[in-house]
This record gives sequence, structure tokens and C-alpha cells, in this order.
Amino acid sequence: MNRDDLLKTVYFDFPAHIPVIFHINQSCWDHYPRNFLVKQIEKHKTLFPEGVPDFAYNNVPVPYASWCRQGERWTDPWGCVWETAMSGIIGAVTEHPLPNWDKFSSYIPPDYMKTTHWYPVEWVPGDIPKGGSIGFFDCLRSGEIGHGHTVLKLFDILGYQQTILELYDRSPEILRLLEMIEEFNTGLVHQFVNTAEVKWLGYAEDLGMQQGPLLSPEIFRNYILPSYKRLMAEADRKDVIIHMHSDGDLTALIDDILSLPLQVLNLQDTVHGLDWLADNIKGKKAIDLDIDRVLLNRETSLDRVREYLESIVKTLFSPEGGLMLTYGLYPGVPEEIVCVLMDTLEEIANTERPR
Repeated sequence: MNRDDLLKTVYFDFPAHIPVIFHINQSCWDHYPRNFLVKQIEKHKTLFPEGVPDFAYNNVPVPYASWCRQGERWTDPWGCVWETAMSGIIGAVTEHPLPNWDKFSSYIPPDYMKTTHWYPVEWVPGDIPKGGSIGFFDCLRSGEIGHGHTVLKLFDILGYQQTILELYDRSPEILRLLEMIEEFNTGLVHQFVNTAEVKWLGYAEDLGMQQGPLLSPEIFRNYILPSYKRLMAEADRKDVIIHMHSDGDLTALIDDILSLPLQVLNLQDTVHGLDWLADNIKGKKAIDLDIDRVLLNRETSLDRVREYLESIVKTLFSPEGGLMLTYGLYPGVPEEIVCVLMDTLEEIANTERPR
């Protein structure tokens, strides 16, 4: 990733190229022939400046994180028990620590000085903690407070249905739990900004389904949006680039989301439509477009894959900037589609844009 292009894209300062991220999920190394992925990485140096992972070169097992190993139960710092059906893919909570409020009086949140939402941490001045599920850029000191930091954390701790009912009833317990989560997140933000000294901070939380949001706009506006604003305040004051990711349909929440002090919004393409993205977000916030993996996984025409990627650029590109492209590779994509995706995205990344 070119630092100059990245910053100019974020700040609408006429970047020379469109930044492109191609992420290969670790599960792919046990799905595709390793030699296939190695050759593709070596061929596409712009997409993979860090080269082939050491474990692939050394032909050793994939170093899966403890929270995404098939057949193993993992308890997170909040007491939620996770299980996954495929190593490398973060699964689901199968045991909630607070299925009711009986044990809430003795429930103790984790210590942000010792752990993130996912992994133990030692805060060292000027050093970015390692171990997170989502990485960003070597060219810019960056970090992320943990996918599923607020709304999804409530779902993990209580369960989805119970969370929605408690928020609707405005129970004192749910308000205190939300306060506990915010206190933890605020501590993480402070440490990332002041101790790790990041210049880019990610706030990742899936808020949408295929149609509509996971919670009503009223509940989001009353409980979650104020918390998000407080969580982003310190990073905003320190001029840290704020990147927000959310999967799913955000149309009902978009006005509230755009009111946040974020610079980059990572959201999905086809669940919204390219024209909707152009009409509602283009030029307002930098778009880090999460390219639809399901759509392209089903595609059998190489030409249609190329045409779709080119249509994204045609619809959302502006010479001023504000467009990044992100594609995540997961098992199931035919090898010939993988090749055309990499070829076309690298061509997009290498094309010098008019200013």
C-alpha cells in the first residue's frame, strides 16, 4: 500500500492511484493448493507487497488464532464461548455468559490494560499490539479496537433476542452493561491513540442484514450512536484517521453513520447497489468498498467479473479521491475466478489516474 495514495484518497487530495487491498483468509491455505496461492502472490506484487507468508514457504501448518480453530471451544475475555465450523473463519457464540441477569451483579468486564476483545495485550509506547483478526497497513501506523466492539458484543454476552428486548424496555441492567462495554472500548481507544500512537484506527461492527439493520434506527440512534460518537472523540481530537467497517444493509442507518467523525466507511457493494453508494456516500466520506464475495463466487464468466470491477471504478471513482477497494478471498471461489480477480484488481491499482 502506497502511503501517499492512501492519505490522498482519505483526504480527497487527488491520489495518483486507487488503493486496493486483497486479503487472503488463512482458511484458503488449507483449501487451495498452496503452490497455486504462492504463485499468484508472487505474480501480483502490488497486491501483496509483504510477499508469501512464512508458514506457506516453510510448508508448516497454518497458525490459526485460538478463536477460529475448528473443533475447539474458545472463551473470549468477556466470557463468551465461541465455536467455528472451519478453521480460519470466526464462528459464533454458542454460550452466552449472561443468558439472564442472575449473575450480573458479579459480572466483571475485562481489563483493557491486559487484553483487547480478542487477545492479550502489553502496551508498549510506540508499539502496535499484534494478534488482531484484522490488519491494516505497514505504510501507516494503524490498529483496530476489535470487530464487534459494541452492538455485537451485547449480542455475544446476552444473545440477540434478549438484547433487543432489553434495549426496547430500557432496562437498567442493559444500560449498565452498555456502559461497561463503552468504558472498556474507551480505554482501548486511549491506549491505541496515546501509547501505540496509531495514525489510523479501525472501528469494525456489522450492523446490517441482507435487508435492513440488525436493530431499529430508533434503538441505534438512542443507544448506540451516542456511544460511537464518544468512542471516536479522542481519535478525532488527535487527528487519527477513523475507519468504520460494517457488513449488511445500512440504508436505514446511513444518515446517522455519516454524522460520525469518521473519514473512511467500509461497506458492501451489492447489498446497497453502486448507484445508491454514488448518490448517498460518494464525496461525503471516503468509501472503502467491500466487494461482494458471494456474487463473484457464483460467477462463471471471466468477462463479467472484469466488467463488474470496472463498473465499480466507473461509478464511484472521482479524481479528487475517496475510493478504496477491498476484496477478501475465502474458500469456494474457482481458481480461474481468483486469477481474474487478482489480475483486474492489480491493473486497477497500478493504473495512474487523471488529476
